[in-house]
Amino acid sequence: MLEKAYYEKDNVLLENHGSMRDLKNPYQEENIKFDIRIDDTENTIEFCDDDKCLIPNDKLIFPEIIYISANRFGPSINLPIYNNSVRKNKIGKNGENLIQFIDFYKDEIIDNSLIRYESEGNTVLFNIRAWLNIISPNIKFNYNIDKKSDTSYALFNGYRSTNVGFGLSYSLSVIATLLIGSVIKNSLIIIENPEAHLHPRGQVELAKLMSLCANNGNQIIVETHSDHIFDSVRIACKEMEGFNEKVKLHWLELNEKNNSTIISPIISKKGRIDEWPQGFFDQFEINSSKLI
Repeated sequence: MLEKAYYEKDNVLLENHGSMRDLKNPYQEENIKFDIRIDDTENTIEFCDDDKCLIPNDKLIFPEIIYISANRFGPSINLPIYNNSVRKNKIGKNGENLIQFIDFYKDEIIDNSLIRYESEGNTVLFNIRAWLNIISPNIKFNYNIDKKSDTSYALFNGYRSTNVGFGLSYSLSVIATLLIGSVIKNSLIIIENPEAHLHPRGQVELAKLMSLCANNGNQIIVETHSDHIFDSVRIACKEMEGFNEKVKLHWLELNEKNNSTIISPIISKKGRIDEWPQGFFDQFEINSSKLI
C-alpha cells in the first residue's frame, strides 16, 4: 500500500483489498498512518488515513520491495512471465515471473557468507540450486522459458514440479528472493509463511539463509507461525556475533476490544528472550508437559 501511495500519491487502491479505510480495523476510531524511515534519518515517506502520501523530500528513493505472499504458486506445469521489458526483472507477490526473475539475475555474484558449501560457484543460480538441496537432497533444479507463449516452467531432476514434493515449489520463490534481494541495492524483502510445506529441518535451514542475508545487511520482514523458524533465528543470534542487535521481534494479538496489541520481546546474544508472552511459540512445551 505504501509503495502504491508513493507512486500514485492519492486515491490509492490496493488490488483485491481496496483503500486504507477498507484495511482499517473497524474498532479503531483514531486516524492511523504508517511510514518508511530512510537510512535511520529523519527522512520519511508517510501514508495517512485520508489515502494520501506525504513525501517531505522529493529526492528520497523508495526501496525496492520484493514481497512473497503466503498465496504464492505451488506446483504448476507452467508459470506466467512478464512480457514487459521494464518488469522482466521483477517477481510478483504470488511468484509471477519467478523463472524470468531468476534468469535475469542468474549470473550475479552473491556475498561469500551466503554461498552454500555444496554450491558449484558464487553466482545466484548455483546457490539457488545448492540451497534447494536443504529441502530435498540431490535435487537438480533447471528451468525453461517460452517467450512465444509468455510461460515458463521449473524442472527438478528432470521432473515437472507437479511430480515432486510441494516444498520445492513453495520454497523456490523464497530462496530466489532472498539471494536475488541480496544483490539488489536498497531492497526490502517481505516474506509470508516461509515454512509452508517444509519439514522442520528444511524450515531451520531456510531460516538460516534468512539470518545470513539479514546479517549481510539486507532488510527482511518475515511473518511466521513456525517455532522452527523462530528457534533457528535464535540460534543465529547465538552463533553470529552482534546479530541479535539486528533482529526485532513482534508478537501481535487481539485484545478485548478487538484491537491488535504488540509485544516486542528483546533477544539476547545467547538467543534468549527477555519476556515470553502467553501463546508465543510455547505449544511444544505445553504439549510436552502433558506427555510427562
